[in-house]
Amino acid sequence: MNEAGEVTVADTVRWLHEEGLIRLAGVGARMSDPIAAYAVDVATGTVVVHPVAGVGLGSDVLTLAADDLPFPTGTSKRLVIVGVTTADAVLVVDLAASTDIAINADAPEEAARSWAMQLLMNPDITLTTNSADIAIGPNTRCGHRFLPGTDTVVINVDDRRPPITTVTLNATTDGPDHLDVYPDGSGELYLGARFWELRRVMCIDDVAWSSLTETLLQPDSAGDSEPAQEHRLAPVPEPEFPVRLQEGGR
Repeated sequence: MNEAGEVTVADTVRWLHEEGLIRLAGVGARMSDPIAAYAVDVATGTVVVHPVAGVGLGSDVLTLAADDLPFPTGTSKRLVIVGVTTADAVLVVDLAASTDIAINADAPEEAARSWAMQLLMNPDITLTTNSADIAIGPNTRCGHRFLPGTDTVVINVDDRRPPITTVTLNATTDGPDHLDVYPDGSGELYLGARFWELRRVMCIDDVAWSSLTETLLQPDSAGDSEPAQEHRLAPVPEPEFPVRLQEGGR
């Protein structure tokens, strides 16, 4: 919180990365129908749960108080924070429910990096991409590889629970699930029939990405038994997650 006690977007994002995403994943595990997204109100902490549209009675939204969320156990699964809506809620998407999704932008890799860093908080997840602008390095859980059969930039998200999720950057075809990022940092998210207007999309620019990957690729201490060339991903820094969220730091 700031000095006046007002909860900020940064406070909400910090809470989500510390425990909130895991608690939201617990909500999804208890639901009979897949969940598309969660919207966490910045001022009140109220969580609006959006099941995948068109799944019957479960397509109606569910509203929960933050205190009513499950205790944080397990992992955050494939949940990622996308950005802040015009209604001042932090929007979280479950990529397990959107197994084919696109990011369309002038620099789509900036939003994709934010997703990648959040996904790597889950130790069960491995990312494979054909983009050197997103891969972290060799012998890491975010590797750069040639992916046959595609002429676009993609990221494959694998948590050993099929099917994998494929994130396509600037897709050549219009699918039902896509994030459109505009030059001013705002955007729109479409998940099937559901739609959110975003006043700010979470992104990691080139400067922050270079600094972050350098930190993540630091070799372990001299006493580590692993070969020095086999870098392991260091934990993602918390709570100062290196993303550009909105001007003024709120």
